[in-house]
Amino acid sequence: MGIFVNLFKKKKKAGAPELNLLTAETPFAIRQAYKSLYTNVLYLNIESECKKIAVTSPLPGECKSTVSANLALMLAENLEDKRVLLIDSDMRSPKVWKLFDLPRNGKGLSEYLAGIDELPNIQRYGSTRLSILTTGGQSVNPTKLAGSQNMRKLMEYCAERFDYVVIDTPPVNVVSDALLLGSFIDGYIISSRSDSSDINSISDCVDNINKTGKDIFGIVLSDVKLKSSNKKYGSNYSRYQAYEKEIVSQ
Repeated sequence: MGIFVNLFKKKKKAGAPELNLLTAETPFAIRQAYKSLYTNVLYLNIESECKKIAVTSPLPGECKSTVSANLALMLAENLEDKRVLLIDSDMRSPKVWKLFDLPRNGKGLSEYLAGIDELPNIQRYGSTRLSILTTGGQSVNPTKLAGSQNMRKLMEYCAERFDYVVIDTPPVNVVSDALLLGSFIDGYIISSRSDSSDINSISDCVDNINKTGKDIFGIVLSDVKLKSSNKKYGSNYSRYQAYEKEIVSQ
């Protein structure tokens, strides 16, 4: 299992993490951390033509939705010939719609899994190569839908149309939805949060995923306080940061 470390500036107050998409104004260290994550994902040993990766966490509030969304964005930004889909499968507490400023109660995953919609309501995000499938309306039985035959059909449908599918899933130690996806995906990335996650909850999460027989590709550590020693690093690379912002804004 590889380890991916994402560096975030520590919030001034403890509590739920902010939901932020990467932009040209995102601090250099954060963008570089996501580029490191993107690079690690790019070289994963996945034989499937469509690489299906679930992002989960041990418990709520550990930045999994932000990691899912920004990983999908990085893949879409950097892989010119690839098609990328982000699916929000956290039907109890969806966040993707808010991150991308999409309708909260529009049709989405739950309507397709419940058999209401014949085709999934996949939306293209702006002029990017990223497509998004939100949760749609709240489901009365998310766990049943997560392990349904319609979920299998959805993954088969997506495999024919996309090169990467990133799935934001519920916390493993709270509900079993993410584990039920195990037979439909290639593996998991675990999102953890500095000063929030603990070794016991992460260990339980790893044990639960191991029972599915699927790979754990790595762990992302978010919301880390940048040490003063990193200031020199940031100063030395300031010219690259300015250049990068210029490229991103084009």
